[in-house]
Amino acid sequence: MSWPIIFAPLMLAFNMSSAAPIPQEVEAETKSESQAAPDIIDIGIDRQKRMTVPVSIDGNGPYKFMIDTGSERTVVTRELADDLQLEFAARARLLSVAGEKVVDTVYVPELELGRQNYGEVVAPLLESRNVGAEGILGLDGLQDQRILFNFAESRIEVEDRRKKRLNSGYEIVVYAKRRNGQLIFTDATISGVRVSVVIDTGSQANIGNRALQEKLRGRKAKGLDLESSITAVTGQVITADAGIGRDFRIGKAQFDAISIAFADAPPFKALGLDDKPALFLGMASLRGFDRMAIDFKKRRVYFDVVDARR
Repeated sequence: MSWPIIFAPLMLAFNMSSAAPIPQEVEAETKSESQAAPDIIDIGIDRQKRMTVPVSIDGNGPYKFMIDTGSERTVVTRELADDLQLEFAARARLLSVAGEKVVDTVYVPELELGRQNYGEVVAPLLESRNVGAEGILGLDGLQDQRILFNFAESRIEVEDRRKKRLNSGYEIVVYAKRRNGQLIFTDATISGVRVSVVIDTGSQANIGNRALQEKLRGRKAKGLDLESSITAVTGQVITADAGIGRDFRIGKAQFDAISIAFADAPPFKALGLDDKPALFLGMASLRGFDRMAIDFKKRRVYFDVVDARR
């Protein structure tokens, strides 16, 4: 029997710790846009330092959901589905960073985040011990939104971009192309190697493909083969090499070094990124900014550098 494929390329753990270096170069946004009041949501920080937001389901809750720009679909945990007695839907194949797995799905009625009502969604079921939250808000609920991550003040601002316009106070703007719902940024390099980048707010660490690892070896980069592993939200584990990428630049932002887990992760192939250098950029590096705003409709990401006074 064949099941449809659901794309959810986030991970839970990577056994090499990493700090988030401070971006050093900035570029001003020249286009002036009017400011509108966003839907401001206080966030929680889970044990892997990912951001969680309060989500209501059919008037119940709130429940702690992760906003994951690396996941195609919204996910709920089996424990939450049992508590709410959600109705089962069809089974599906879930594609994660560690491979495929057949999972149950359920109908989730009236899912709400702040003032945003996403209506009914069909969501895969995963175990809470692997997710690290009560659910995941994926790209299926984010395509018409702007998501503003304010790391300095620990909050998220959700805007419907069809009704509101983004404030022009961001210092760096990076443009993307869209593939399978994902925003892929090509204006990025590591040690001078051109690399395609996917912003993955569901992952703490950064995951690079083998093509990136080989290119960095060609630049005589060292320390790219430390033994490591990656655990997916499905509980599956794959082996990886851990290393340090030097001089990472995305747009006009620069990081002296970022830690990377190199692996043959299936999402790279699903996005057509398996044969050229590519990177899923996780929260450890994204926290090097004060703020980050993702505008899915305009295919842009806006960054602010860290205030030196802090």
